Amino acid sequence: MASGSEEVLDAAVAGIPEVARIISSLPLEDRASALSMAERSYLRTAKNLGGADDLAQMWASAVMYHLREQVEERVLAKSKLMTAL
Repeated sequence: MASGSEEVLDAAVAGIPEVARIISSLPLEDRASALSMAERSYLRTAKNLGGADDLAQMWASAVMYHLREQVEERVLAKSKLMTAL
């Protein structure tokens, strides 16, 4: 992938906290669907930028690992806050 592509992928990674904030604010029953849509979007972006299928899948999987982690952290923090109130 070219350096311009790297900038796009870097921007996608930089957006993970905002995507995590949005997904964690969704009702529980909608989060799995939102995560699936995000994964398809990340994978499509990597492939559209010229990434080989295996490389694009590895990148999207790594991004999704971090996204899921941040969603879980936010949901847990919100749950603790609600319990404290």
